[in-house]
Parts: sequence; structure tokens; C-alpha cells
Amino acid sequence: MQRLAYALGFALLFFSSYSLAREKPLVTVSYNKGVYATAISTAINAKPEVLYQLLTSYDHFNDFSRLIKTSKLLPNRNLLLKIEICFAFLCFKKQQTLTLTLSDNTITGHVIPEKSDFSSGWMKWTLSSNKDKSLINFSSELTPDFWVPPFIGPLIIQHKLKGEAEYSVKQLEFLALKSGQ
Repeated sequence: MQRLAYALGFALLFFSSYSLAREKPLVTVSYNKGVYATAISTAINAKPEVLYQLLTSYDHFNDFSRLIKTSKLLPNRNLLLKIEICFAFLCFKKQQTLTLTLSDNTITGHVIPEKSDFSSGWMKWTLSSNKDKSLINFSSELTPDFWVPPFIGPLIIQHKLKGEAEYSVKQLEFLALKSGQ
């Protein structure tokens, strides 16, 4: 169950999907043979440059994710995430380390298995402009390197990921507007 918590946290960091503009995002979370796949597509009221800045403010991910307790860019330019997630009265802590690749309005990360609670995984953010909004496309795959209860575990994770994704996008948009973009 501890590892389940981390899986949710990592994915949620990268699953922003709800807009203050009231535009309903397209969010899909699936599970197949131990792999969780997520895809998000939405538009929010913020410039891509401002969102890019928020998504590369590595020490402040907890500003837009309730699951990320700390995030830190390491000296070797890898990203360390410490996650805590609670289900009812049970809380679990996980850690994940990612290699990052940045270019223009794209952020890509790959899981470093030996430093993570996942045996494999990747994520990709793509930001683009559409008039006064940003289009966000996000996709990821994660393979937990821990036991997840069969049947109910994947369903709980999928539900939690979707809800937290919506929260994260709301927060990203709020922070972008607050920054005075």
C-alpha cells in the first residue's frame, strides 16, 4: 500500500487537467498489465511561458500538488520527488527520481528505477498557445515496483489520479493568474 501512494503522487504531479475557465478537460487513466497510463488534454487561462516557469520551479511542486511533500532539483540535474498520500487513516510515503529533458515548451521525464519506487516510467508535458489560453497535453506511463492490491487497487489509483489531476490544473492556473501574467 505504501508504494500505491507514491504511484499516485508522481502521476498527479504531471496530470493537471481542470480549468478555472470551466472548460472540462479530457482525462484518461488506464491500467494494463501493471502499467498505469494517463493522458490529459485541456486549455487553461495562462500563457505557456508562465506555466512552463511553474513546471520548472522544482522546489515548489507542492504549491500545485497536495501529494508532493517535497521536490528538489539535485546537483546532477535529476528531479527528486517525495510523495505522501492518504487513504482514510492510512498514509504512505514514496520517492521517485527522474531524469529531465527540457526544450521550448516541452518537459520530459524518465524514471530512474534504482532510485525510485517504480520499475519504469516516463512523462511528457507539451504546452502551446491558443489566443489567450494555453493548451496542455500530458501523457505518461508508470510501472510500480511494489505490490498493488488486485482488482480494487487499480480502480482506486485511477479514481485518485483523475481527481488529483483536476486539482493540480486548477492550482496551476490559479498560480499563473496570481503571478500577474
